[in-house]
Amino acid sequence: MSRALILQQVPFETPGRIVPVFRDYGIPCEIRHLYKGDEVPAYLDEIRVLVVLGGPMGVSDIGSEKYSFLAKEVETLKRMVAADRPVLGICLGAQLLAHAAGAKVYPNTKPGATPEQAAMPMPEYGWGPVTFPFPGGTDPIVFGTRDGAPMFHWHRDTFDLPKLPAPANPAPPPAPPPLTGNALISSTGACKNQAFRFKSRLYGFQYHFEMTAEGLASLIEGDKETAERELGPGGLAKLKEDTTRFLPEYERLGNRILRNYVQFLKAY
Repeated sequence: MSRALILQQVPFETPGRIVPVFRDYGIPCEIRHLYKGDEVPAYLDEIRVLVVLGGPMGVSDIGSEKYSFLAKEVETLKRMVAADRPVLGICLGAQLLAHAAGAKVYPNTKPGATPEQAAMPMPEYGWGPVTFPFPGGTDPIVFGTRDGAPMFHWHRDTFDLPKLPAPANPAPPPAPPPLTGNALISSTGACKNQAFRFKSRLYGFQYHFEMTAEGLASLIEGDKETAERELGPGGLAKLKEDTTRFLPEYERLGNRILRNYVQFLKAY
């Protein structure tokens, strides 16, 4: 049976609810722990979907000795993009997917920032509402969510949306079938490009929708230095309060997105 292959970058950013939801729908999961030296496979003919998780590193670390696996991930993602094979990228995984598809990845700044403001990165750490702009926000992957849905953010970088190459024939092409091309799926006030679909089977989510309560605690503890620096005095205590407040709806919406995604996979 074809399976999901999950690439885990660091010990404290785990697959969360992805594995149980996939298995409930009959999709077995294999996890490659890249930080332990597990190999990034070059060819994925037998894989139903490639899931690329998050981590504190970035596209700027590609080629570094410490994170040598990143370059291999990008090469594999390029092959998946070329073949329009199913990919789900989350946080860093979305950035790597965008990069592999030819889009620019760079430090996040507030949408509409002036050149002076653009020199001051605006990272997102903690809870924040996401919106689902039309038409990408009608994507079936996010069916059953809502504008203002609370999602968990833990990133400094963002990306441009990948673009399809211009057609060789300048004549207007026929109307594409549904779910092809690229689409912005969701945004926040601090970061416009929060989630996207590219071609028909490649999805990237900048925010975390997949985590469990244990996974959130693991991420915050595992990246505690970043949390203390970015959240400031009293920030960790507020983050824990916000987590208690938002967790029930977050888990429900995250499960909904994952179930939608599995139904999407089964349609292909």
